[in-house]
Amino acid sequence: MSAAGHEAPGDLPVARCGRCGRDVLTHVHLDPGGAEQRLCLHCDAEIDPDEVRWVGETDLEGLGYGLYAEDMGGCGRAGRG
Repeated sequence: MSAAGHEAPGDLPVARCGRCGRDVLTHVHLDPGGAEQRLCLHCDAEIDPDEVRWVGETDLEGLGYGLYAEDMGGCGRAGRG
């Protein structure tokens, strides 16, 4: 399940989660034997590592994720009017 060798424009692992019914970010978990498992970030359902695709940050909004930007501006922040 190594990221090495993936030929994608980004470095964030995404796959379809059947339990969640949508494309989700995934994470790696080590089972008790030390083997890697790819899991859904939301529900921890196991994801087939062959189904993982790698996307960039700009692709996340289309998947329902929002990114926090440090300098978004606006009222109520120090030094902002």
